[in-house]
Amino acid sequence: MRRLSIRRRLLALLLGSLSLVWIAMLAFAYAEMREEVGELADAHMEQSARTLLLLDLQRLQLLSDAGRVHHSSHRPDHHFNDHDGDDDHAQHVDFQLWSHDGALLMRGPGSPAAAFDARDGYRTLELDGGSWRSFALHDPKTGYQVRVFEPMGIRTGLLHKLAWRMAQLLLPALPILALLIWIGIGRGLQPLTAMSRAIGARSAGNLQPLALERIPAEVQPLADSLNNLLARLSQSIDRERSFTADAAHELRTPLAAIKVQAEVALAAQEERQRTEAIQQVIAGVHRTTHLVQQLLLLARLDHADAAMTGPVDVAAIATESAAQLAGEAERRGIELEMATHGACLLAADPTALSVLIGNLLDNAIKYGRDGGHVLLRVERQPANVVVSVQDDGPGVAPAERARVTDRFYRVSGSGVEGSGLGLSIVARIVQRYRGTIDIGDGLHGRGLGVSVSLPA
Repeated sequence: MRRLSIRRRLLALLLGSLSLVWIAMLAFAYAEMREEVGELADAHMEQSARTLLLLDLQRLQLLSDAGRVHHSSHRPDHHFNDHDGDDDHAQHVDFQLWSHDGALLMRGPGSPAAAFDARDGYRTLELDGGSWRSFALHDPKTGYQVRVFEPMGIRTGLLHKLAWRMAQLLLPALPILALLIWIGIGRGLQPLTAMSRAIGARSAGNLQPLALERIPAEVQPLADSLNNLLARLSQSIDRERSFTADAAHELRTPLAAIKVQAEVALAAQEERQRTEAIQQVIAGVHRTTHLVQQLLLLARLDHADAAMTGPVDVAAIATESAAQLAGEAERRGIELEMATHGACLLAADPTALSVLIGNLLDNAIKYGRDGGHVLLRVERQPANVVVSVQDDGPGVAPAERARVTDRFYRVSGSGVEGSGLGLSIVARIVQRYRGTIDIGDGLHGRGLGVSVSLPA
């Protein structure tokens, strides 16, 4: 399929627009010329009629004898002409002379067969199979009436001739204009050509912003959008590299531990030692599987846009998440309490909300104290839905709270094995939905409290 050319489209558009303007101008000029030609021809006919009335019958008879004017029974080949020149218009003006009682006294050789009409003034008549323009004028003294005739085709031909001359002046200008427009469009598109060359000359790893000079205002938004895209790609690649390095580092330790325990199991002489080593291998596999799942989830969140579905009840999702972790809380003797205030509807992906609340609860239960208390609260505010989880465990020092959402960050001295990705996943989901996350004190000034606010 042939690609559309901006240059050709602009050329066609501009030439088409100019042609339409020219056609409109020609139509307007034609209308103006028709009016002017009509007025001039009418004035010439009136002048001819007045001139004829000044001649007496004897002079008219002399003209008739000379073949310039003749009686109605003869139609010589010579036309009446009141000028001796070769005026094409004047050569087609003919006349008739009538008496006061309607008798045709004389007529020009080319005048049509017209009936007597006592009215003076201009008329447009259909005579002898053609259209004629006539002017009648009578002499009050003699009672004679002179009627001057002109074929309407003469005027039309003159108009066509003038219009064709105008077109002959304009038509040769079209190819010249086309060439000038083609060159002008080419110069106007040079910034796009320069941008294309700059991008084509880059290596795959060069994501620096384009540095183009003298960019037109119409092209600037495209250049800005392209630079923003390059910046986002650069950030995405940097995150990928950082993520890959961190993931490799985090997986190296558990995989090495699994390898060591497997070697211990192979070298064990006693069944008890072999069983303990295999159990350690299984536990290591569970931890590594959980870490890989968290890594995959975080990777999906980094590359997905916020999915908006129909309104979902955040309180109902929180209840399900609490039920799933109730067993783990009970095993450690933790009281898991939930406080809601009716339905809290939010346009969001229910899976993402389930992951968010589940990670908040899992983090509180995992790092809380045995026999402690965890409170999950969901409440609706005028413009937000707030989900908060508080515990009364050892908590996090204020100096470290700003880092708990960093990937793979673990609080020192907690004594709990974890991936360090739970709150990172929470923060990424909050970022997707343009919400806010606040980390502060937990219950009764102890432990840790995490509050997430999502716009409703």
